[in-house]
Amino acid sequence: MGYWFSKIPSKRWAEKFFLLYSPVWMTIFSLIVATETYKLFYDVEFFILGLVVSLPCVLYPLAFPCDADKGKPLRDRYWVKANIWLALFGFVGNYFWTHYFFVLLEATYKFPVTFMLNEVPVFLYFVTHAYFVSYHAATTPILRRWWTAFGGGKSWIKTLGSIVIVFAMAYFTAFMEAWTLEKVPYYSIKNRESMYLIGSTFYMIYFVISFPMFARIDETPNEPRWSLSRTALEALGSAMIVFILCDFWRLIIGGLSASPSLSIPFLGAHGIK
Repeated sequence: MGYWFSKIPSKRWAEKFFLLYSPVWMTIFSLIVATETYKLFYDVEFFILGLVVSLPCVLYPLAFPCDADKGKPLRDRYWVKANIWLALFGFVGNYFWTHYFFVLLEATYKFPVTFMLNEVPVFLYFVTHAYFVSYHAATTPILRRWWTAFGGGKSWIKTLGSIVIVFAMAYFTAFMEAWTLEKVPYYSIKNRESMYLIGSTFYMIYFVISFPMFARIDETPNEPRWSLSRTALEALGSAMIVFILCDFWRLIIGGLSASPSLSIPFLGAHGIK
């Protein structure tokens, strides 16, 4: 019989906490957009917003650990590993992959901020963390429900179903994020229809890899728990897979209105300079 939440207490608690916290930061974001309060924001205000939505993912479980985590060193707590994995994956995404959006998808943004890192506002690194925590907290139980429905065995139905579920969740996540960003005027999208349909397909590459890879953290009850070093290496390895696939897209498909020989700022026509 399949089940949704992890059998490992530390992971089960963290997954439920992340899911319960998600509506909180989403409500904060929605109110800021609906009231257009963001029009009053500059460097400090945007940076505080990034901290407000992301830090509770770390501070709450640190201050109020669940019973399963009490007495455990931080390195053994699932929420620590989850945050490390997503922070590293999100950092690579913002620092490198954002430039694919700039060039290939002709989607840019011009926030009234000067606090930037590789042409990306620093506050977005923190906002991305909140987004990714919610995405992965929501999709991991869905994958687990499907995987455990077949017990510990393997079958072509289980494998095919996993592929379909991952691709469906990845595209839905990418499309919904692209669509909701339409309400923020700081984002400039040259061709919105193409961005929603084709751009979402490009963006879903992130999640086709990250959803199943992230779900593997401390997933099997009878196996040793992941170390922090393994967590970091797995996150960076997953990011490298996405990096390769994004660049294959650049070489084979190209941009929405340009040839496949497009050059990304940190890439030459044939690879990294």
